[in-house]
Amino acid sequence: LLFPHLAVVMMPLATTVLTCLAFSPAAPRSPNPAARPALRQPVLRQPLAPASSRVVASLPIVDVPALAATAILPSLLGLWKREYTVSYGYGGAMLGAGALALSRNAGASPLVTLHAALYVLYGARLCAFLLYRETQIPFFRQLRERIEERAPQGSRVKRLPFCLTCAFLYFSMAAPLALSAAVPSGALSTVCLVIGYVGWAVAAVGDMQKTMAKRVNGGVVTGGLFRWLRHPNYTGEAVLWFATTLVGAIGFAARPGAGAAGWLACSLLGCAGIQFVLAQATTALEKRQRDKYGDSEEYEQWVKSSWKGLALSPG
Repeated sequence: LLFPHLAVVMMPLATTVLTCLAFSPAAPRSPNPAARPALRQPVLRQPLAPASSRVVASLPIVDVPALAATAILPSLLGLWKREYTVSYGYGGAMLGAGALALSRNAGASPLVTLHAALYVLYGARLCAFLLYRETQIPFFRQLRERIEERAPQGSRVKRLPFCLTCAFLYFSMAAPLALSAAVPSGALSTVCLVIGYVGWAVAAVGDMQKTMAKRVNGGVVTGGLFRWLRHPNYTGEAVLWFATTLVGAIGFAARPGAGAAGWLACSLLGCAGIQFVLAQATTALEKRQRDKYGDSEEYEQWVKSSWKGLALSPG
């Protein structure tokens, strides 16, 4: 039982390693020792700008083929199990994109490294959490099989449009990584990253708290983070992706250009897409909870004292 699940997690990891190796810049050639050294020309040194206003030097950034590979390959897990496109495929794509950016930005500023590391942490945490939930809680295995039964039957190629659509969303969500090399060190970019990490932590704690509570009691969870946020896993994730997009926008503002504008457009599209998906999930969960617990006084009091987060309907 455990082996196929381990394979699901290892496939995105292997994809990450192979993609980073395939698309990493080649090492510079060593000079020919027999060549005659060129005369050195005097160089006039310019004074450095204040540290707070310096922009990170131009670095190799993620490119379209490499980033597309990290988004598409994990998403193709949906050809095996449809639900894997939006679970392990999602986590694998974010993990791969972050690892790719880290491999391209060796020696970069801590800010650039922390931005890429946030993607790695998100993807690794999500894959580990999904593996635990699927192997330890029968309900989620049954849910996966119900989703599989509703998937297009016959040729697996019929699932390809869904896999590629999700891959495009993941590519767009990772697009801010292409702009982070231009992000200036400063209070604004630092605050955005801190907010992103806080969102990651809220989502991670919310996921685990709800899973642990559901193992003991199948009712609605109202303690811990859920006392204030009805869906902290969705709310934290929404905050995380909004913050990472802001980091990319700061990079574009510091060094605009035609190429950067394309990455910014992708970043905004990815942010809008994932916010819509999370709002849709929140709205659906709100409806299910109200249908199931709406007659409970405890539920009504909880709704009045908590925030549901971004949703597609008021209330």
